[in-house]
Amino acid sequence: MNKHPLALRTLAALVAGAFAAPLAMAADPVPQSAPQAAAQTTDTSEQIERVEVTATRTGAVDVQKVPAAITVIKPESLSKYGLGNLNDIADLVPAMTVQQQATGVNNITMRGLVVRGIVPSEVQDASLVAVYIDEMPVTLKSANPDLKVLDLERVEVLQGPQGTLFGAGSMAGTVRQITQKPEFNDLFGTVEAVGSRTSGFGGDNHNLRGSVNVPIKDDTLALRLTGYTGKDSGFIRNQLTGRTTNGVSTNQGRAALRLQATPDLLIDASATASNIKGGINDAYAGLAPYTTIALLPEVGNDKLQLYNVTVNYELGTAKLISSTSYLHRDTLYVTSAQYPATAFIFGGQDPLMQSAYTIGNKVTDFAQEFRLQSKASGPLKWTAGAFFEKGSRDTLQDQPTTGFDARYAATRNFPGYDSQVNELASTPDNYFSGRQYVDSRQVAVFAEATYTLWDKLDLTAGLRLFRGTQDFDLKFSGLFGNLANATPASPTGVPALASSSASAHGSNPRFAAAYRIDDDHTIYASAGKGFRYGGNNQPVPFNFCGINAPATFAPDSLWNYEIGSKNVLFNRRVTFNASAYRIDWDDVQVFNRLPCTYYFTQNAGKIRSEGLEIESAFKITRHASIGINASLNHATATDRVETGIAAQNIPAGARVPYAPKFAASATASYSIPLPNNDEIGLSASYAHRGEAYTNFAREQGSYAEIPSSNTVNATLTYRTGGYEVGLFGTNLTNGAKVSDITPNTIAIQPGDTLYMVRPRTVGLRVKARF
Repeated sequence: MNKHPLALRTLAALVAGAFAAPLAMAADPVPQSAPQAAAQTTDTSEQIERVEVTATRTGAVDVQKVPAAITVIKPESLSKYGLGNLNDIADLVPAMTVQQQATGVNNITMRGLVVRGIVPSEVQDASLVAVYIDEMPVTLKSANPDLKVLDLERVEVLQGPQGTLFGAGSMAGTVRQITQKPEFNDLFGTVEAVGSRTSGFGGDNHNLRGSVNVPIKDDTLALRLTGYTGKDSGFIRNQLTGRTTNGVSTNQGRAALRLQATPDLLIDASATASNIKGGINDAYAGLAPYTTIALLPEVGNDKLQLYNVTVNYELGTAKLISSTSYLHRDTLYVTSAQYPATAFIFGGQDPLMQSAYTIGNKVTDFAQEFRLQSKASGPLKWTAGAFFEKGSRDTLQDQPTTGFDARYAATRNFPGYDSQVNELASTPDNYFSGRQYVDSRQVAVFAEATYTLWDKLDLTAGLRLFRGTQDFDLKFSGLFGNLANATPASPTGVPALASSSASAHGSNPRFAAAYRIDDDHTIYASAGKGFRYGGNNQPVPFNFCGINAPATFAPDSLWNYEIGSKNVLFNRRVTFNASAYRIDWDDVQVFNRLPCTYYFTQNAGKIRSEGLEIESAFKITRHASIGINASLNHATATDRVETGIAAQNIPAGARVPYAPKFAASATASYSIPLPNNDEIGLSASYAHRGEAYTNFAREQGSYAEIPSSNTVNATLTYRTGGYEVGLFGTNLTNGAKVSDITPNTIAIQPGDTLYMVRPRTVGLRVKARF
């Protein structure tokens, strides 16, 4: 039964009104703006400011004239609350959802396009949402980086497939983080210190951020440096030790250099380094809230380096852009796995085994894009380019377990048993060792053009042609990795080995039409294709799981059909945007998690996602603004999906996992002017996200409800001269608690594994500008 009939009727009525509004309320032409920016601006104009985006890759364009659903977020709308990661961005974009298990361990979904949660060991699960820093793609499924040092100008969130311009990783949408660029002739900077305290088991948090812009040569060369260091307290308590387990330490730095080599040649270079050490935000449902049991330390380490050089060369009627990016990243993910180690091997009998489930990743990626975009002022605007990417991922897994060999030798009548000698594990006392190595390459060419008729109608067509290849090598050993285990009669196990290759090619077309009734009102329709590459499955040992899994899986694709309306009303004091979409997703890459803990992916079934989205902003007075956004989504399996495993079959009409049906956010700000241009600012935000589930249907197992959340933030700020002091509170009502759940399948474990959201945090922020 639909739990939100009123929300559905209300949102549908608002969308219908949005299409009627342009015809009924056309007014004098005025500049336009992004709804999200409106509720976040602190200027004292009586109108909503105009915002330009570069999402079309044809230069800066008024967001209100782009025939697509785009949310623009200003960084101060997050930083004034002491926030700034992907999860915080999602709170302001109802169509976007983030599950997070630890810092840098997350999963982004949009518009209900999702079939699985976070699986840290899965190297084949390609992302459906692309994450960019300027021109750099940094996407990694289940592990998008948490960078607090980007010195952002704005964030652009593009909802829906962006495959024509942004490639296969943007099947559901794209998040673009646009950084501030160095300025040639001014020396200036900022320093900001933040101190706060988290309630419950939490403690003190603090961070320091600084940024300086250094002109080196007037009108020619400038440098911008940014640094961040901080510590966030843990808030999950280990019942055994009484200490918190998930504190985070972050150190990051970024250098950006801008060179105007000639009047026509502009070069931007940047280097970013990050080192994050933290724990896992996991607790057990059967214990007191925010409580876990861990026999060994749980850690998450993330080291990252990003390098980019972007060249802009003016060619008269066109501009040539070259972007060269390199990424190197090392991650380590360790959880205390005493319950599976004890249950799977020793029948759940005491004592619990001290076992560390360890996953290490070494990721490298090189990306090169050339793009040529028009500059002429005529009716035709176009962009065309070529893209090449080469990357590798080396994933190592181990399950070191204290005293494992001796206990196994005694219980299995195998004198002298040694995991390393007999099962070929990487170390003794280690019941699983695995290495997965992926080498991938892709090339693409793309073009998109818009032609304007009668100064009213923009017709857009685009196409991306692509080809990708992936080579995959795997070796699993140890008791749980071998195809055949060691016995006293045959003392050496047989490792699981796999080597395979998958390749695919295809095209991503896109079409759009936008009609400007006047400068304030635009209606549009679009159709676009999204695509994701296939891949290679890890082998599934038949002796453990009783099933022969396919070696590879094929690409999947979708079509997104969308209509929308963008409106500026009442002399630019109100903006109201609405969109409605239908997405048909075919050959879906379905994830099958087996009771034996192994898993595989296969192409099975179709999913349809339908939804409505609205964004609105109101400039109530010169000093008061509000914004209200909402999203309603209905995504289900259109037909029964036969997986070959009865317990894994997906019923027709089953709702997709991890996608809430309804989400909404509201922001409000009010400024009080004081003498000498001083100011007091009051701001608050509210984000609601409906409940979601961890699988398609209860009968599949591994099914649990992720409860709805309500996040309330507020801040009080005083500005005087070049100084700013702010008191803030986040998650004030503790209405957001659980971000993700791993359902329990082990009898001795105290309930499901819950991944918790940081509880109420209150702090003070001091910022100085010079």
